[in-house]
Amino acid sequence: MEVEKTTELVFSILPTLALGLPILGAAAAAFAGERRARLRNWLVVASSGLTLLVAILMLARVFSSGTVYFNLDIMRIGDRFVGNLEVDALGAFFAFFAAVVWFAASLHAFKYMDHEQKRTRFFFFMLLTEAATLGVFMVQDFFTLYLFFEAMGLMAYVLVVHSETAKARAAATKYIVMTIIGGLSLLAGIFLYLGYSGTIGFVPPVESVWLTGSFKVVALVCLIAGFGVKAGMVPLHVWLPDAHPAAPSPASALLSGVMIKVGAYGILRTVLTFFQQPPLHEAEGHVVETASHAAEGAAHGAAQGVAHGASSLATNVQTLGLIIIGFAVLTMFVGMILALVQRDIKRTLAYSSVSQMGYILFGVGCLGFLGAEGGMGMGGSLYHIMNHAFFKGCFFLAAGAIVFCAHELDMFKLGGLWRRMPITTIFWSISALGIMGIVFFNGFVSKTLLHHAILESHVLAESGHLASAGWIKAAEIIFIITSGGTIAYITKMTYYTFFRRPREEDAGHIEHVKEAPLWMLAGMGILAAGVLFNGLFPGLLLGKLIAPTVETVHGLDPELVEHMANTHIFIWANIKEIMVPLAIGISIFILGAWPDLFGLKRRGPDIFAMRLPRWLGVDYWYVRVARASLALPFMGHRAYEPVKDQVVKGMKAGAGGTVQLVRDVIYPSLTSKPLGWVRENSLQLYGDARSRLMPRLREYQGDIAVGALVIAVSLTMFLIMKLL
Repeated sequence: MEVEKTTELVFSILPTLALGLPILGAAAAAFAGERRARLRNWLVVASSGLTLLVAILMLARVFSSGTVYFNLDIMRIGDRFVGNLEVDALGAFFAFFAAVVWFAASLHAFKYMDHEQKRTRFFFFMLLTEAATLGVFMVQDFFTLYLFFEAMGLMAYVLVVHSETAKARAAATKYIVMTIIGGLSLLAGIFLYLGYSGTIGFVPPVESVWLTGSFKVVALVCLIAGFGVKAGMVPLHVWLPDAHPAAPSPASALLSGVMIKVGAYGILRTVLTFFQQPPLHEAEGHVVETASHAAEGAAHGAAQGVAHGASSLATNVQTLGLIIIGFAVLTMFVGMILALVQRDIKRTLAYSSVSQMGYILFGVGCLGFLGAEGGMGMGGSLYHIMNHAFFKGCFFLAAGAIVFCAHELDMFKLGGLWRRMPITTIFWSISALGIMGIVFFNGFVSKTLLHHAILESHVLAESGHLASAGWIKAAEIIFIITSGGTIAYITKMTYYTFFRRPREEDAGHIEHVKEAPLWMLAGMGILAAGVLFNGLFPGLLLGKLIAPTVETVHGLDPELVEHMANTHIFIWANIKEIMVPLAIGISIFILGAWPDLFGLKRRGPDIFAMRLPRWLGVDYWYVRVARASLALPFMGHRAYEPVKDQVVKGMKAGAGGTVQLVRDVIYPSLTSKPLGWVRENSLQLYGDARSRLMPRLREYQGDIAVGALVIAVSLTMFLIMKLL
């Protein structure tokens, strides 16, 4: 089976280079250290730049020749080897945008880290985290993905805790606890998946119970929860709003721009396990022809979707899609509400990342609900993944420039920075227009595709007279409201940070602010250019990047994938859809900022300074549940107290009797015998033990040596970390 499989793939050294270059760069940066700080910084930039070049070459190779691989075949689980590198179109797509953001962050960090401590340690783990992140995208089985996934999470802990302040330590503690919990859930889901499917590969066999049997609820819950922790999915997002502000800005850009996408990637891979087999929509002998799309107003094609939903597999996948849509709506709405009431720029951006992950999961949910007709949902999700990496990465790098130059992140203590930092203001504004979904910027394209996907889902549900039609319509309404709220909090943050006249008490320190250094501007500029390019040339990206990636999913209708690739974006039917969110967003912004806009005294509540009750926060309930869990073992204290007393008394009596037996019987009998007899027997026992143990030691001396080597390497790495 393995031999037949490898003949269908293309051998390439590129995956190994993509994984090895960051590792070599990390080692070189650690060797240069603080003594050669400038050389170290150049090594980091060069390493991430070369990795980006390899990612581009790998993407081109995959699209032209098919899946590439580099196998070692050193460990087998089930029917396949694990630990091998194998990159398909979806993995190459994710690796490409991850490498872009990493390169931009390394440029920004070149100068930003000058005022930070333990810079070598930061760069060392920054590059190791890149290697682990790329490794997640360059494998084709869940077990190897898990290994890279956990390595990424553990090494990113050092980035979060970097400043070593009390705030950073608390944020890092919460992050690592959630990472461990998510990892255990993921591992359980992977083994359940192995039990049901008979493989740990992303493509289960056609005859496996995973495809033909009943819905595997426990396995799916464990998998989606494990990936959902890293994706920042509500209610598993609690680590994200603390970790992003605590980390240095280059690390925040990576956490938000790339690493939370790894969670979305895992959820997408989980859903696609049901789509990799053609029988998913051909087993019933139906030819699915959806000739129209809800965005264009017709419903004939969606009526044919009822036949597609007849099989139990399609129905189960549809249910999974609906559940993901529900969590996506909750995630995007909760993140938007919490971002609206923040003062700190990075904390606002962190909650914004939670909300934007809701959009990405929204597309994945539509993919599951539509089944073979879900090309629009997957295309919209992939486009928004790339868009969010660009504009949110640029946002965090711009926030780093602000704190580097103005030493302040409270937006209400800033203002007027457009005069002092004009280039940063331009890059920030481009990203702001992108995330708001304004026409000719990247967010408009992906949100249009996602809106088309939800409209198609609604038409399918209505034509099939499904009970979920009302829920999907409600999801569309929340989608529009959340888009309006996004416009509101981004406009608020942009206005108070850059364009509002600074207050008199804050004007003094702002007058001395200058533009960010060139290295920081270079990192922001690359990502801002990506925002513009993705918004101005959607046809090019849909046809050359998104569609070739979606086409590799064999369970999707190719005609509908082609329709997604040829979707007309800049037409009035799509442009007018932004009007309602724009009106909602501007109204909320004016309602909150009117005293500053018009120079009047505030009367009434300030919605931008609103503090929600603690019981509305997920953290509050996590703490309550944890305390209840700790109290549970002591609930029966009164009941078992008498039993405990009797047990303690019995143990004391037994201990006393044992001491008396040794003192009065055993010890006198031993001392009454000659010492020679004791020495003789001791030597005999030693000789017998030595004759039995030495062959064992010789047999396992190789294993003992390897274990000693592992311990020595671990201690050495620990020492290096302390020295860095």
